[in-house]
Amino acid sequence: MPRRRIRPTALLLITAAVLTGAAGVIGATWQHPGEPDEEESEAVVFAPNASTGSCGVERWSVKTGTDADASKITLQSTTSTSIAALGALARPASLPADNRITPTETTVYRLAATLTEFKLEADSDYHLVLSDTSGNTLIGEIPDPACVGSASPLASSITKARAEFDAKYTPTTSFKSANVPVTVTGVGFFDFLHGQTGVAPNGIELHAILDVQFGSGGPTPSPTPSASASPSASASPTASASAGSCTPTQLLGNPGFETGAASPWTASTGVISNSTSEPPHAGSWDAWLDGYGSTTTDTLSQQVAIPSGCTSATLGFYLHIDTAETSTATAYDTLKVQVLNASGTVLSTLATYSNLDHNTGYAQHTFSLSAYAGQNVTVTFTGAEDSTQQTSFVLDDTSLATS
Repeated sequence: MPRRRIRPTALLLITAAVLTGAAGVIGATWQHPGEPDEEESEAVVFAPNASTGSCGVERWSVKTGTDADASKITLQSTTSTSIAALGALARPASLPADNRITPTETTVYRLAATLTEFKLEADSDYHLVLSDTSGNTLIGEIPDPACVGSASPLASSITKARAEFDAKYTPTTSFKSANVPVTVTGVGFFDFLHGQTGVAPNGIELHAILDVQFGSGGPTPSPTPSASASPSASASPTASASAGSCTPTQLLGNPGFETGAASPWTASTGVISNSTSEPPHAGSWDAWLDGYGSTTTDTLSQQVAIPSGCTSATLGFYLHIDTAETSTATAYDTLKVQVLNASGTVLSTLATYSNLDHNTGYAQHTFSLSAYAGQNVTVTFTGAEDSTQQTSFVLDDTSLATS
C-alpha cells in the first residue's frame, strides 16, 4: 500500500500550535502589544509561534474549525457565489461563541473577486479586502496555522491557503495595495461589526479561507460540485485563438512537468513532484494531486487557445491512481477533468475518476476538444480527497494536439 503523503509545513505548524497551547486562551488581552491597530478591538491571546505572537479569541473556534459544529461544514461540496449575494444575506440576531449559523457558516463558498488590499492582523490572521466591479466589498481571513487546533478539519486547507498567499505577498501590519484578480474558496462566517476595513454591511466574511488562486479567469463552479470546487484558471495574457489555417501542433506548455515548476500551469502547492513515492510515467517529474489522507482539494490548470482553423483537437494525459480506500462501491475521493471558457464557466466535465478506478500503473486517456476550436479554454484537473484514507491522482505526459 502506498505511503501516506505528509504536508511538512502543516505538520510543523500544527505541532507548534499544540506545543504552545495556541488553541487555548492564555490570558486574553485587547490587541497585541507593540502591534496597535486602531480599527481592531478584538481580544487576543499569547501564542509565541504565531506571526504576531498572538491568536484571536472572538468566535475563534468557529473561525478555525474547532467549534462544536465543525463536523457540519459541507467540505464535500462548494457553492458558487458573489460578494453581492453574500452581502445580501440577512444578518443573524446573535452570534454564538462555539456554534455555527446554518446554513451560511456550514457552507464552503467560492467566488471571483479583486483583492484590493491586505494586512497582517494582531491575531495573526491575513486580512484580505475583496471587491467586485460594483464596489461591494467583503473580508476574507487566512488564520495563522499556529493558531488552528490540530483537530480542525480545516487545518490542512488553511495551511495550504496561507502558503499560497505567502508565495505571492509578504503581509505586514500595515495595509498593502494589490488590486489583482483572485478566486477564493472559504467557509461563510458572520463577524461582529467593529469598523473593519472592507467589511460587508451584514458582517459576512470568508473565514477561514481554504484556497486562494491568483489571476483572471478563475472558474465559477456549478452550485453543487464535489469538494473539488472547480479549480482556478490563471489566464495567459498572450493566449488567443487565431483564425484561418491550422498548423498541427501540441498546445500545452510544460506537458511533462520536467521543468520542475508549474508554469505555465497553475497548480496547488506541492502538486509538481519528483517524489519516488509516486514515480512519473516518463522523465523525473509529475503532477501529484491529493494523497494526504485528509480533507484536501488540489488543482492543476492551464489556459490554451485552440485555433479556429483546426478541425481536430485532442486532450491526452497519463493517469495513475492509488488508494488506501477499501470500498468497492463508494467514490470517496475524486478527480474531475473539466474544460472552462475564458470567463471561468464550466463548458464540459470530460471525466470524473475516483478511488474506485485505482490501477497499478499509468493509463492513457484522451478526449476530443474539437468543439472548442476558435476559443480560449482552460483545461482543469481537480482532485478532492475526504478526511480519511489517501487517494493519489498522478498525472504525466499531458498533450493537446491539434490538426
